[in-house]
Amino acid sequence: MRLLAVLRLAGLALLLGLVAPARADTSKLSKEDVPLQTKAAQRGKDKRCCGYPLVDDQQWALRFYWLSIETDYEDTTSTNVPKGGACAVPANRWVEIYTREGYFFGRIPERYACSLRLEGSGLLRDGRVINYTGPCKFGYGTPPRDPRRRDNLPATCFEQLDITDYPFGRGAGQRPLIPFKSVAVDPRVVRIGEPLYVPEFDGLLLPDGSIHDGCVRADDTGGGIKGRKLDFFVVTYGNFRFLLDELFGVTWITPYVEAPRCQYLRDL
Repeated sequence: MRLLAVLRLAGLALLLGLVAPARADTSKLSKEDVPLQTKAAQRGKDKRCCGYPLVDDQQWALRFYWLSIETDYEDTTSTNVPKGGACAVPANRWVEIYTREGYFFGRIPERYACSLRLEGSGLLRDGRVINYTGPCKFGYGTPPRDPRRRDNLPATCFEQLDITDYPFGRGAGQRPLIPFKSVAVDPRVVRIGEPLYVPEFDGLLLPDGSIHDGCVRADDTGGGIKGRKLDFFVVTYGNFRFLLDELFGVTWITPYVEAPRCQYLRDL
């Protein structure tokens, strides 16, 4: 038993040594036109909870993502969509989206298509849930594009999901996204399926009035998530704004692994 404990601690030490120090990442929040805040003292949490901290106090970058909802983008006065950022394109501009196989999906507002590409999952106005499937040779963003446009990126394709299995979208592999429990991580740092305890979330008031227990799970990845970064799935943009206020603008956290209180999230 002593040997196993020594090996476990050695493995954790190696992991911490491999993770490069985080640099301030403004990519996500700046795209959503949200100013980054400096680190702030968190309210009355006991950060000595069971498990092993992956970093020193508040050294892991926190970001957010959500399900992009088409009906929110049809109302130009809606407060449920970002007003600026990377997807600030004219509301009257429409584009076509396709599957990777080349099948027509639909015609949607371009600012919604941009949001779909950024968030990864979305709900169409007809009730279909779709997921980003990566770059392809046709579809939204097909070159040649105007080099002066900020969204001059490779084409993006999508796929329809079974709403019974994936009501909020799909994460890594076949993992369904779970509201306020799923997080996206760098799988080289945190393995997919690993429960994490985040003391900054413990006691956090959620938009439905419930209280978060601090437990989340690594269910997703992202191209912009490298090293000490975590994206928290919060379902809607409105929820993101609510939680940003509840967190007092704190965008740095202290995730723990092997916390007994979060083992209920571990895959069977």
